[in-house]
Amino acid sequence: MKESYLNLPSVLYFMSEIRELVREAHGINSKLVSVPRLLILASLEGLGQDGAAYRELKAGLEMDDGLLYSNLEALKGMGYIEEKGVRLENKDMTSYHITGEGKEALDGARAWFDKI
Repeated sequence: MKESYLNLPSVLYFMSEIRELVREAHGINSKLVSVPRLLILASLEGLGQDGAAYRELKAGLEMDDGLLYSNLEALKGMGYIEEKGVRLENKDMTSYHITGEGKEALDGARAWFDKI
């Protein structure tokens, strides 16, 4: 007979931890949990209200236009980022910055990821 290294108390503890993680996961916006969206929010968080122009995000995150644009639109739709028109180097551009709601969502996702 094989010797088991698991005992009932440790299995029950593990199961309660898993149940707690699942319970807390319900508070995370599943639409946020994607690598591009998390990278965009984390990048904008470090820049504060100044935010970043589209071309700066594209270069810094090394994302193609389709991936970056679709994720910016999704984050904007969730209220996690805002855009504003800016003039830079005599060109009209769009700048993006994180909102308070976006910061809260990012902090919540970080806290949950720290637990897993």
